[in-house]
Amino acid sequence: MVDTLIRLKQLQPAPDELWVMEQSDPLDPLVGRACEQLDMKVYLHQGLSPGAQKARNQAAGDTQAEILLFLDDDVDPEPDLIRAHLENYQDPAIDAVAGFYLEPGDRETGEARKSFWWKPLTALEIYPSSHRERIDSFLWPSCNGSIRREVFLKLGGFDENYRYTLLDDTDLAVRMQKAGYRCVHDPKARLFHRKEPTGGNRPIKPGDKVIASREKWYTWFYFFWMNYGLLGLGEILSRMRTNVFRRPYFQRPDLLLLALREMTVGLGQAVRSIVQGRRLMREDD
Repeated sequence: MVDTLIRLKQLQPAPDELWVMEQSDPLDPLVGRACEQLDMKVYLHQGLSPGAQKARNQAAGDTQAEILLFLDDDVDPEPDLIRAHLENYQDPAIDAVAGFYLEPGDRETGEARKSFWWKPLTALEIYPSSHRERIDSFLWPSCNGSIRREVFLKLGGFDENYRYTLLDDTDLAVRMQKAGYRCVHDPKARLFHRKEPTGGNRPIKPGDKVIASREKWYTWFYFFWMNYGLLGLGEILSRMRTNVFRRPYFQRPDLLLLALREMTVGLGQAVRSIVQGRRLMREDD
């Protein structure tokens, strides 16, 4: 995070406000010192139960900025990142911007990802984040995504039923599209996403024995049901095939039982959240 804060200070123009949602307990002293050295308004929120969605919603509710730019704590932004985002909002028809980013091993591309007939919702990712052309985008990445605050509040912000940073931004993008808001992918608003293995809120892994943890299953079941209902069944079946009913697991019944248990527990947790309904911020928060 410290490296990211240093780079954010060097952006031209600099952000009007910088909200650092630090949830470590106790506060990382390196982060605290870095924030003190920034010549801008910085907010540190501690004591929150771990949850990136709740932290982001709180920041969006407290600020008065008209444009919100969300970034991860492990990014290397280009110096004109903010300028590139803001230029888009000169067009009143644009409600959100999906920024360009590369991750380790990625390359810039002009090709769309492949889609498969048995996975009808792969259109969610048909244009990768490293696409070199400016296009209307279905996706909106929280590691490099901006949005009009008015739109964000009307949508209710992030759904706080997402307990990890997995599909929570895609969920917001789906609701954005259903509400008729327009999001564009801008290849000029770019950064490098380092994908640090630690930090943030990431799904817990059940060791090295099975691929998908109950937290991942919880997220998958919740996301596809809340947004697509029975239409999301193809995506769930595909994940069952690749994460549970695999040849290596059939050769190790103990692993198959473990994978089935993780899936079943995740399903049970998702059903409870589905019954209770979304947890969104109120527009007057």
